[in-house]
Formats: sequence, C-alpha cells, structure tokens
Amino acid sequence: RNISFQYPNTNHKVLRDIKLFIPQGKTTAIIGSSGSGKTTLLKMLLKYHEPTSGETLLGNTDLRNISNHTWRSQCGVVSADGFVFADTFLHNIALGADDVDFERVKLAARVANLNEHIENLPLGYHTPVSGDHGGLSQGQKQRLLIARAVYKDPEYLFLDEGTNALDTQNQQIIMQNLREYFRGRTMVIVAHRLSTIRHADQIVVIEKGCIVEKGTHDELIALQGRYFELLTTQLEMAA
Repeated sequence: RNISFQYPNTNHKVLRDIKLFIPQGKTTAIIGSSGSGKTTLLKMLLKYHEPTSGETLLGNTDLRNISNHTWRSQCGVVSADGFVFADTFLHNIALGADDVDFERVKLAARVANLNEHIENLPLGYHTPVSGDHGGLSQGQKQRLLIARAVYKDPEYLFLDEGTNALDTQNQQIIMQNLREYFRGRTMVIVAHRLSTIRHADQIVVIEKGCIVEKGTHDELIALQGRYFELLTTQLEMAA
C-alpha cells in the first residue's frame, strides 16, 4: 500500500508509490526491464528491506509486526544467486531438516526435474556436491535450489529469476510441475524470460520503480503497451 523505497544516503527512489494486491492462492508475475525495481520489490516482500514509506500487509497485519523468522519460515525462495553447500544432494535438498523425509526429497527432485540425473549417479541422493555448485551445471544448480524450495513445502513461493539458467524444455516442464504442486498456494515470480509467466493469474509490469501495467497475458497483449513491447522484443531476439 503506497510503498516507496530508497537506499540510505541517496536521493533516488527505487520504488515509487507502489499499490499492489497479491491474491492468496494465485500466481503473480513481476516483470520489467533491468533496473526497474522488480527484485527490490521482491526483497521487500521477504522483509530484507523496509519501506521508506507506505506499508506491506499480510491480510490486515502489517508485515513489520511479524518476525522475520516466522514470516520466512512460511516462504520458499529460489534466486539466481542461491547457494549450494558442500554436502550430498540429499542434505542440500532437505537443508536444515533434523529428520530427513527421503520420499519428500525424491518428490521435490521430481518437481524440479532433477530426479533422473540424481538417480543415475552411483551413490544417488548420497552423491556429494562440492563447494558452491562445484561439478554442477548452472541449470542443475538451479534445479537443486528449486527442489530445496519444494521440499520446504511453503505456503508462499518466491522465484527471482529462478529458472533463468534452464533451457526452454526444462523450464516449461518445471513451471508446469510447480503450478501443479503449488496449486492453491501463493506464488510470486520475478522473470526476464516472459515465456515463464504467460500462465500467471496476474502480470505486473514495473518501469523506473512504478507499476505501469497490470493484467493477464491476454489482457496485456490486447493493450499493446509495455508488456507487448517487451514480448515482441524477446520474440525478435529469439528468431
């Protein structure tokens, strides 16, 4: 509600008077050109930044009145710069779990389309992964981070360019899997590749820290505004 944000000791507002309703149990996609403020908005939703002005509400409760631990325990997050630990696939997926549910790990790997790769390894889920994704391709690392978020079984899922390292086929399979697995739960997706978000219930276009368009894919195509321009540019680049 009327969110603005600027970093300390700067005069530039990264977000300007953002008014946005994110419906529970639906998928909201946030898109925009580089530097538009979309990742900053996502970080505010996760309480990594406090608004300079305005308020973020969960229902009728100000998010500032909910502890970081309580809020983030309900959130699964997949970001392009997520960390893979020097441990096995099993413990990277079930990160922080005291009592690992092996069946749930395998389900999470299936949703992330990583199960076949892991199960073909001699040690399977007990195969060590070295360093920060040592031995993994960027796409495999990203699928591992998705599996970790699925294993957590959160009420809210946040993807910040969470499929940008995947090829088109893997991306389509995994996004379909996520839509099915998280049906009835809330997803917020920040994406550059617009094919990722065409099925979102709501697409929000941000430019220079302001919301310039909102609607479904079909509604925004009919509008022939900024979303249409971004989509046309991507299609031309892919041709």
